[in-house]
Amino acid sequence: MSIKKCVITKGIYQDKELRLLVSFDEKDKPLDVINLDISKIGTVCVASVEKVLNDIDACILKLSTGDKGFIENRKLKPEYFLERHSEKKKVCQADKFWVEITQDRKGTKPYSCKFIEAVDNAKINGNFIDFFINNYADIECEIVSDLPEIIGKDLNVREYSDVTYSLWQLYDITKLIDNITSKIVHLKNGGNIIIEPTEAMTIIDVNSAKSGGKSNPMETNKQALTELASQLRLRSISGIIIVDLLKVSREEEQELINYFKELCKSDMSNISLHGFSNLGLMELTRSRSFSTFII
Repeated sequence: MSIKKCVITKGIYQDKELRLLVSFDEKDKPLDVINLDISKIGTVCVASVEKVLNDIDACILKLSTGDKGFIENRKLKPEYFLERHSEKKKVCQADKFWVEITQDRKGTKPYSCKFIEAVDNAKINGNFIDFFINNYADIECEIVSDLPEIIGKDLNVREYSDVTYSLWQLYDITKLIDNITSKIVHLKNGGNIIIEPTEAMTIIDVNSAKSGGKSNPMETNKQALTELASQLRLRSISGIIIVDLLKVSREEEQELINYFKELCKSDMSNISLHGFSNLGLMELTRSRSFSTFII
């Protein structure tokens, strides 16, 4: 599913103002919901070494954006330095250099960064929106916004100017946020999946329809996996994911693995499917691209 439209807008949700980027496919189905006040991937800034972590050959950085950063030292070269305080040590406190944010922070952890050797003005002025549009959106993607600070950027943005009906209302963003922050996601056949994030992993429980008739486990499982593939991306869920599907045969388990692999091909993050455990739980991991959607 390629990104055919990006809506950049703001609105109030639970008494809090949110600035969001929401991407859609050709059928106006939402693909990504990203909080622009948290996501900073692609931002280029000056970093000052706050603490050297010699045991893992890395540094904690103070970024010019006001945030904390983390970087591994092994790719640091002398030509990267803006300020250097020791010729003997690879890096020491208060050294400065250009970095680019490559991964959003998770909770209170710092942003992951990489060293930048040469920086031009275009990169310095770049931010997450530029990064997302240039790296993930379709070449003919329509970008629409009602935010003045976005309309003025060189992104070929179409200005939305209907003051009687906002973009937030037009795309029913409140309902979309309700959906991706709810623990329960309902399936077409009456079943549901329950999404339980924990500190160590995310647990997905699949339930059949509560009806008098006998449900088809494979049908429910496929509906659940289809919805799960969408929810992983919408919620930016990453790390270890355990899925408790309805009980099926070994042959059907392999069919479900192949089915889910096809669903994941359009995901921007890398998903590794590790199969079923002895307890019949599907195990997978998803790399972290953007911050998990939180209010």
